[in-house]
Amino acid sequence: MARNNHSIGNAGEFYVLAQLAQRGYIAGKTDDGQTLIDVIATDPETLKTVNIQVKSSAQFSGYWMTGNKARKSFDSLWYVFVSLKGPTELPDFFIFHSSEVAAGVDERHQFWLAKPMKDGSPRKSSDIVNRFHPTTERLEEARDRWELMFD
Repeated sequence: MARNNHSIGNAGEFYVLAQLAQRGYIAGKTDDGQTLIDVIATDPETLKTVNIQVKSSAQFSGYWMTGNKARKSFDSLWYVFVSLKGPTELPDFFIFHSSEVAAGVDERHQFWLAKPMKDGSPRKSSDIVNRFHPTTERLEEARDRWELMFD
């Protein structure tokens, strides 16, 4: 069965819900496409609640595409980037605070703007490319760091 972007996104969100539940957090999925928030999770001991944006990729190429909203930071917003694998393997999970995602997306956009187009003309700042492209080292630091959201 071919996977489309919607099914890839749903798979990532349900994997995140399962990971949170296995760790003892209370978590629920929001309505598809309604807000920046895909999952709301609460630590039952402290009642700390976090909002989570899930970004999933079936063929990870070193970065995730994000929307314009990723350029803004929110105190209680976290991103879980999911790299899906085969149907019998668990995906990789990388946890980042929205401030780090916003800074990374902006940095990547500035880098992209500085490169001239193929014809040598400059790029326009209105041409927006929103990619979160962390270094390999930073990805490894963020791997499976679920507790960061609730510290």
